[in-house]
Amino acid sequence: MDRANIPRDRRTARLGIIGGVVLVVLVGELLLLPLGDALARWSYDVPFPWRRNIPDEVVMVYLDPKIKSNLGQPTDEPLDRSFYVQLLDRLTASEARLVLFDIIFDSPSADPAVDAKFAEAMRRHGRVVLIGYLVKQFQGSDATSVAVTTPMPPTPVLAEAAAGRGLAEISPDPADNCVRLLDTGSEDFPSVSWAAASILNAPVTKRPEARRDQRWLNYYCEPLLLQAVDLDKALEKDQLAPDFFRNKIVVVGSRPGGGGVAGAERELFKTPFTRYDTASGPSIHAISLLNLLRGDWLTRLTVAQQSVLVLVWGILISLALPCLRPWSAVLASLAAFCVLAAAAIWIQVRHEVWFSWLVPFGVQTSVALVWSTGFRYLTEMRRRRRIQHALAVYVSPHMAERVANSDFDLSLGGKEVHATIMFTDLEGFTALTERMPPAEVSRILISYFTETTRAILEKDGTIIKYMGDAVLAEWGALLPNPRSAQTAVEAALEMRKAGEKEIASRHFRTRIGINSGLVLAGNLGSEFRFDYAAIGETTNVASRLESMNKYLGTDILITEATRRELDGEFVVRALGRFIVAGTTRPVGVFEVVGVSAEFNPSLSWLQQFAAGLEHFKRGEFDAAEASFQRVSELRGAPDGPSAFYLKQIAQQRAKPVADSPWDGVIRFESK
Repeated sequence: MDRANIPRDRRTARLGIIGGVVLVVLVGELLLLPLGDALARWSYDVPFPWRRNIPDEVVMVYLDPKIKSNLGQPTDEPLDRSFYVQLLDRLTASEARLVLFDIIFDSPSADPAVDAKFAEAMRRHGRVVLIGYLVKQFQGSDATSVAVTTPMPPTPVLAEAAAGRGLAEISPDPADNCVRLLDTGSEDFPSVSWAAASILNAPVTKRPEARRDQRWLNYYCEPLLLQAVDLDKALEKDQLAPDFFRNKIVVVGSRPGGGGVAGAERELFKTPFTRYDTASGPSIHAISLLNLLRGDWLTRLTVAQQSVLVLVWGILISLALPCLRPWSAVLASLAAFCVLAAAAIWIQVRHEVWFSWLVPFGVQTSVALVWSTGFRYLTEMRRRRRIQHALAVYVSPHMAERVANSDFDLSLGGKEVHATIMFTDLEGFTALTERMPPAEVSRILISYFTETTRAILEKDGTIIKYMGDAVLAEWGALLPNPRSAQTAVEAALEMRKAGEKEIASRHFRTRIGINSGLVLAGNLGSEFRFDYAAIGETTNVASRLESMNKYLGTDILITEATRRELDGEFVVRALGRFIVAGTTRPVGVFEVVGVSAEFNPSLSWLQQFAAGLEHFKRGEFDAAEASFQRVSELRGAPDGPSAFYLKQIAQQRAKPVADSPWDGVIRFESK
């Protein structure tokens, strides 16, 4: 493995983050344009449906055909204005704060005396506001006519008696007919809510130059919930409490959807509370007037302010999410959206400021999440392919896929893990190379390594390195494997069987050493080049065990640490305790004889060898010698470990008496 991919990975990661930032910010900025008006509308609307702060300063007096019928009036004609005289007298006596008639009085009554009484009643109250409306008139000849919008005021006798009058025009959003903007009139004429607020000395009206500023309606509740009473009930003395209208702003107009006033059937609008046309003009005027009186209309952040917010949030979220795992990023995105959406709603309700918060907290967060997850997925897929390619010569395709799906890191460095290490060596290889041409040696080695590699990979082992005729393999370092010792021994037995096959008319014997314990595993080397390795005392001891086979006449040697991890499936023979080259502590060494199912449980020669080993440990060399000689007789063939101990006994007899006590440990110096 080389390190060339690591800088490339870092560049790719940086480009991915930069690309995400640019994409998220660009999407946010584009949605601040008219393209994102729908998101702005939803950002404005969302906080309102849960509001139920019904104001007590205003009372709606409604009129509809049923009320006309109750008053003995034709339902398809305007109500006799004498009833408005009665209402005004009642409101004057109750000391109503202001009366706003959202009814068009643009033509005189059939009886001028009634209009005179109506005008006088308005003067007595002193704070009556009437409405006008805009009409288009064409001026000039047919060829050069120009449409001019002019206000249509109430009939003069009533207009002169009113304390104020204003336009009753309402401009809903053309996209959905929802009223969101507070209408303060045309360039030349104020709205009826502004005119009424001026009469009540609202602070905002002290600055006439600010009348045309953009203001957004702050709905206190659904307009249908405003305190209301029918006109016929308002005229009855015993229907309402004497102070019902005291100090109240009274708005008189048509009931929503109920008719009763010319054009009222068409004067219905949507509000943030409902997607249906349910709000009437009078209720919109009432809420607009309260906004102006209280000074609590909504103000929208400027385009520049929202642009900065979108820029900052886009950068933050684009940098944060790639640092998290996909599911953590999803949860973090949901949490961020919920918290920040709640904060935006709180700011709108508490501080009367709103902005298109769905753009940064909804759309930008979603785009950043999709980008980071998608980019991470593509990067992960690329990483997996590289790992599988890099490990193709080390492990089986099945293992390569498992490693690629894990958290394996190709970067330089290692970590301490528990593993089983195997060293193998081909017996007689050096002599073989001296007698044969290199091409023939290469062909034999390829055939031999094919068999050896197959045995390791089929048992989910990892080939760390080929070294001449030797192989270094491991189990449990690349991926955790609780059966590392078991599978390593199984692979060793398969290698021994493979040695029975002829390769180039020859039989090759493989010597194997296996040890289990802690190793430092990972990509080790320099910044210029490194390889996957597993180093440490465990590896060193496994290497020494492989060399010991030629002295002990064995094929497969394992340490006591490996034997403890086996499950009894194998027949093993204890060969004693050795201090191998490069170590200071004795290691218990065992020979793997075979699979238990293939042997008679009462192998007498194994028992005889164990007895001889016990005599040897106690320094009873005569008894040990007799036992070891008996092993070969019982086995019917020469026994390598018995021959080794017979030589050790002879050497011990030839040595002078040692000062230190006999411990039965063999100081083994392999070469």
